[in-house]
Amino acid sequence: MTPRRRLLLVGWDAADWKIIRPLMDAGAMPAMARLVGEGTSGNLATLEPQLSPMLWTSIATGKMAYHHRVPGFTEVDPHSGKVVPVSAATRRARTLWEILGERGLKSHVVSWFATHGERDVHGCMVSNMYCHVRAKEGQDPDDYPPSPPGTYWPESLREALEPVRVSIHDLDPDEIIRMFVPEADKVDQTKDHRLAALGQHLAETFSVHEAATHLLAEHRDWDFTAVYYRAIDEVCHHFMPFHPPRMDGVPEADFEIYRHVVTGIYRLHDLLLQRLMQLAGPDAAVMLVSDHGFHSDHLRPRFTPRVPAGITVWHRPQGVIAAAGPGFRRSDPVYGARLLDVAPTVLHWFGLPVGADMEGRVLEEAFDPPRPVETVPTWEKPGEPPRERVSFGEDADRALLEQFQDLGYIDEIPDDAGRAAEGTNRENDWNIARACMHGRRYEEALPLLEACVHARPVRTDYAQMLATCQMRLGLLDEADATIVAAANVFDRTEQADLIRASIALQKGDAEGVVAILERIREQSPDQVELQAMLAEACLRLERWDEAAAAAREVLARDADHAPARLTLARSELHLGRPDEAIGHALDAIGLQFGNPLGHFVVGQALLAQDRPAEAETAFTKAITLEPGFVEGYRGLAEALRRSNRLAEAEAADADAIRIAAAETQRTAERNDRVRREARVRAEARAEADRLRAAETPAATAGDEGATSSSGEAEAPEKEFIIVSGLPRSGTSLMMQILRAGGVAPMTDEQRAADEDNPEGYWEWEEIKNLPKDPSILERAEGKAVKVISALLPALPTRHRYTIIYMVRPVEQVVDSQAVMLSRRGRSARTERAQLIDAQQRHSAHVRGVLKRSDRVRLLEVSYPDLVADPSGTISQLAELLPGVFQPGPEAAACVKPSLFRHRGGDGSNPSPR
Repeated sequence: MTPRRRLLLVGWDAADWKIIRPLMDAGAMPAMARLVGEGTSGNLATLEPQLSPMLWTSIATGKMAYHHRVPGFTEVDPHSGKVVPVSAATRRARTLWEILGERGLKSHVVSWFATHGERDVHGCMVSNMYCHVRAKEGQDPDDYPPSPPGTYWPESLREALEPVRVSIHDLDPDEIIRMFVPEADKVDQTKDHRLAALGQHLAETFSVHEAATHLLAEHRDWDFTAVYYRAIDEVCHHFMPFHPPRMDGVPEADFEIYRHVVTGIYRLHDLLLQRLMQLAGPDAAVMLVSDHGFHSDHLRPRFTPRVPAGITVWHRPQGVIAAAGPGFRRSDPVYGARLLDVAPTVLHWFGLPVGADMEGRVLEEAFDPPRPVETVPTWEKPGEPPRERVSFGEDADRALLEQFQDLGYIDEIPDDAGRAAEGTNRENDWNIARACMHGRRYEEALPLLEACVHARPVRTDYAQMLATCQMRLGLLDEADATIVAAANVFDRTEQADLIRASIALQKGDAEGVVAILERIREQSPDQVELQAMLAEACLRLERWDEAAAAAREVLARDADHAPARLTLARSELHLGRPDEAIGHALDAIGLQFGNPLGHFVVGQALLAQDRPAEAETAFTKAITLEPGFVEGYRGLAEALRRSNRLAEAEAADADAIRIAAAETQRTAERNDRVRREARVRAEARAEADRLRAAETPAATAGDEGATSSSGEAEAPEKEFIIVSGLPRSGTSLMMQILRAGGVAPMTDEQRAADEDNPEGYWEWEEIKNLPKDPSILERAEGKAVKVISALLPALPTRHRYTIIYMVRPVEQVVDSQAVMLSRRGRSARTERAQLIDAQQRHSAHVRGVLKRSDRVRLLEVSYPDLVADPSGTISQLAELLPGVFQPGPEAAACVKPSLFRHRGGDGSNPSPR
């Protein structure tokens, strides 16, 4: 009797070889070492955007997000209009378990994203909501809330699995938490909540494992089992800053307490893997994958962008794949695998054809013995009705959404249902647009990006992506205009400068490119991505030595940076070193197999070595990956000529000429069409703005999204007086001076005077909501309002501003902040030197942008000079605000030198304001 073929697919979110390999070498991950030693393994390239629900659905379907339509963590329920977590009803592509079920194969699926509410699975389903229900605050642990409807299929699983879910209350701190944090008793949990976060992630992990092991042990009639664990990602987001080597700015005490957590979570997962493999049995094949990696060394980011999912800057683009057991090759590595390859490879392992509409490839090199790949046009069922939506329930919805917010993957959801839905739909459009950009579907991305920028001009990441999209479509003037508009927003400018350089390069402005790149080099010499783009630009300028040098600088910091590998390969080829070019190009292919340029460079280098037969193979692979690759056909023609196959070479040349001519015509037609459609969309948005302004003029006047097709504001331009600076830089004192001079302050007096600010804070609490609702600024018209420097990027760009920016030695500012925290029973989580450096950079950058803006009148006020002699500053204020600010003794009397403490920045004395 032929033994049953079984495959266990294990998903570890964010698992990374940089952590795994040293642990395997040390004998600390024996299960993983066995899997790697007995099978095949390699990197697994991620997709964009790097958001788990999108990526794990791509793994399960073999499709990009623009096909499977899971747009992120949340969506708007079309029936209720509420923001809810994504579910099985969100998906628009068939999964592995659905395809296998169609062929009579049974699947067990545990905790996979976007599976809640899944019905009629041929096997067992435990949805991603199983382990994410949390007890309400103050609730008795014995009353742990039940899993919401739709968690189980069949529903009869509830009886066995409900009781074995693990709550944080089930974890013995001495038995469990101390395994990860041996000195947990040193943590003041009233101030530091990281132990509670760790406990919650562990509870969820144990819950997933309980469900998986139950199904494997009690429901043994299965062919395919897929189990997803996400704790590595969650724990790394909390604790990777404390992983050795210690990052700059991480306090030594915190480093010592938390330094073992990351390796601990990997070792735990290895133990769980060992049990899964044991239950699956020796005849089962096992495949383990991760959706991306996680920076753990010198590439860990110093700053995390303050935008939804900004924490993904911690993600590394190379994840993990390892497979062993019947059907898989032993020991040989896998090269160039990506997430989209997992589903086709699993289908091929089961002997089933691959959907021709799947966007990945079968990893044929992973199989032993190799066999031909069969295909069918599609596994989809056109006309199949969408899945029925199953309500999570209010409590489950709220708990899961709060968890996504806590981790930083989504922004706080407004209480107003309309605003919440609008923001969620916009962010999902942004995610799908980025997926389209990754898949080179620029025309699909363009309208989504236009709408995002129109709604939120302050989001420079929106504007920069729109400019990149326009540039890819050949709309260079439009891209230039988008970047110019974005430059008026208070944000970092290096990325915008790089886009400017790319635009200038396509326009043939070599001198402009050089000037921009040199400025970038001075501003950000150590940033890997910026240096990589600099290398690419030098390559396109045919500055081969500089391109090679810049690429080597990138690779010295990140050896797995595929674009830099390819840039170096191309540079070496032009410098007459084909051997080196082949080596670097093959490395690039190993990281990004699907990039045709890597295969093309290999072909060129082989021609340079007079190896035409091998070059032919490389060029053929390049044009197979991209059938419209004109240079690939030209390279193939040359390889065929050198092999004396002249008729075939002539045919390849003819293909190149035909494709080039068709591409020229297609591009011209596309650009005309894209411009025409963009104008229509812009006019429609402008008309909608006009209608909205007519209906609700007061609300629209403060809506940053109301712009005309030309980018000019439909609502009237207004002027505002802003007092800004770093926290504790003297902004409260300036507010007092302005009030004494006759300028009314915008303040709610919610924050009472205290020992830190005896004369009061002069704050307006609602201004903190400026990034979410810029219209609130309208209420401060005619008054002076205090806006800390970090909120300046959210100011609506249509208005004009008089900004009084307080400048104080940053050492004094940081020490004053530390004293204020100490009074509140807290301490800074970053070392003083790091805080000083970060705030110094931030303040200098903000002031630089303000000085360049034609919508800002800026007065920089030295706080120490103001305290020493207020008369000079008061005169400047009178000139800045003629007829508004009245100089006099009342204004000077606000300055009380006795309250200027912390002058030396040595931490010896408290300091107000």
